[in-house]
Amino acid sequence: MNKKKRLYAGWFIGLLFLFFSSWQLISHFYDQQVLNQHEEFLQQKTYSFIRLIENDQANFEEIATDYVEDSEERITRIDSEGDILFDTFNPALSGSRSQRPEVKAVMEGNSFGQSLRMSPTLDQEVLYVAIPLRQNGDIREIIRMAEPSSSFLPEANQMKQAIFLVNLAFWMILAISIFVILRRRNRPVETILPVIKQIINKPKQQKMIMQTSSVWRELYQNINTLSQQMGDTYHAYTSSEKQFYTLLDELMVGVFIIDDNGKLIFINQALIKQLNIKNYKEEQPFETVITEPQFIQMVYQSNKSNTLNKEIRISNSNRLLDVTIRTFKDSGYVFGVSYDMTRIAQLEKLQKDFVGNVTHELKTPVTSLIGFTETLLDGAKEDPQTLDSFLQIMQKDAYRLQSLVQEIIQLSKTSEINEATTSVNINHLIEEIIYDYTTMMTQKNVNIEVNGSKDLVFNTNIELFQPICKNLIENAIHYAFYNGQITITFYSKDGHLILSVEDDGIGISYEEQERIFERFYRVDKARSRNSGGNGLGLAIVNDYSKLLGGKVEIDSFPGMGAKFIVTLPLS
Repeated sequence: MNKKKRLYAGWFIGLLFLFFSSWQLISHFYDQQVLNQHEEFLQQKTYSFIRLIENDQANFEEIATDYVEDSEERITRIDSEGDILFDTFNPALSGSRSQRPEVKAVMEGNSFGQSLRMSPTLDQEVLYVAIPLRQNGDIREIIRMAEPSSSFLPEANQMKQAIFLVNLAFWMILAISIFVILRRRNRPVETILPVIKQIINKPKQQKMIMQTSSVWRELYQNINTLSQQMGDTYHAYTSSEKQFYTLLDELMVGVFIIDDNGKLIFINQALIKQLNIKNYKEEQPFETVITEPQFIQMVYQSNKSNTLNKEIRISNSNRLLDVTIRTFKDSGYVFGVSYDMTRIAQLEKLQKDFVGNVTHELKTPVTSLIGFTETLLDGAKEDPQTLDSFLQIMQKDAYRLQSLVQEIIQLSKTSEINEATTSVNINHLIEEIIYDYTTMMTQKNVNIEVNGSKDLVFNTNIELFQPICKNLIENAIHYAFYNGQITITFYSKDGHLILSVEDDGIGISYEEQERIFERFYRVDKARSRNSGGNGLGLAIVNDYSKLLGGKVEIDSFPGMGAKFIVTLPLS
């Protein structure tokens, strides 16, 4: 059975069900109305009989017999206990009727009782109505009148048949109207549906509706226009897609695209070279083309995190790639970009090795220089005042050189720092660092104000966090004016730790702010030499902040001091 026939069959079954349901409802309502009307008729007739016998109780039987003569009605006289006193159908009838529904209802205090049931005496369905006669509020006797349903229901059934025919005619007219509407509605659908399928399955092949219809002409014309526009759009899309892939293929960075079925639909020449792919065919599962395990793992992981960035080392070529993979949830496509970081990594390694070797070579003579100067300072000299002055200068330079070596070593070993985290009370850590610079602060008469909760604890790598705090505070003391003010503030906000160190020193121009975090760069060379600065402190702050997943910012203006703000994630 095709879809059209199923539609018609569904409507036919639904209408048939509604027809029978409506007829059952109408039939039940009509029968109930007929029964209610006849119950009311018997009640009125019983009340009329009671008025006849009110003043002539002695002739009850004669009056009752005459009252129902020439009819199928029946009158029963029942005492207050429910026992039969007289019955027009059978004067000799006796026994209790207290359990009959109509009598029981009256004996329970109702003003009247009625019941439609089978009569054991008459052996047919009978409608009963019972009305009590009261004296001083108590039931004296009960008058019950009955009539077989066969005496009034057949007449009602004739009207019921007429109602049935009217209902049937209504539903037949409704069914014919619905089927005509369905047929007229499906006519354009049968014409348009093949064209719609053609537009969806083969958009580059245009198909037109050649039929003419005064009713559906505008619809057919719009479908033809839609088919033409879809064909033009498809050709424009394919042309743009070809140009896009050509552009991606010319990029120096690696690019690949995987569809929602896991097939590699595009990979450019740069990535083929990076991964050393030999044989590549389009529309293959990406695992058969990209065989690097770390690369495959990143593709699967990106399905959970949307965007994933990671540096991976290619096993067969030892290349270092910076790979970013993004999954588009709406289409299921995976788009990846790969940067070859091999040469950059090699240069960084050479730089770190060079700095490490130089600083290790300088450390031994510096230590020796410090030892000799301390020994000379402890002995007698021919000109003690001059000698002491020179020795103090030598000692100062030696300590400065030692500090430089230590900071260079610290920068060269960032990759070797232990990743273990420690709970740090920030207030205690800052107080300890400030204490180490008491002498310098006293010489310059610098005041430091610390603002922050004394109970704030930060879980971090102390080997990275402590140098950040130390270098910021040391830098502020070096560049603060004499009798200056330094403000240190720390607090937590939106899942981050905010640490700021502000001084009222010389400040930094906007042009120099772009280079302030470069290694060995100093704003005021003369002041740095005099104060012992070497240009590595802020570089350490910047590098270590990034290693902790944060950042450092600067807010400064020449002559108005500088404010360094470090933002680090709490977890």
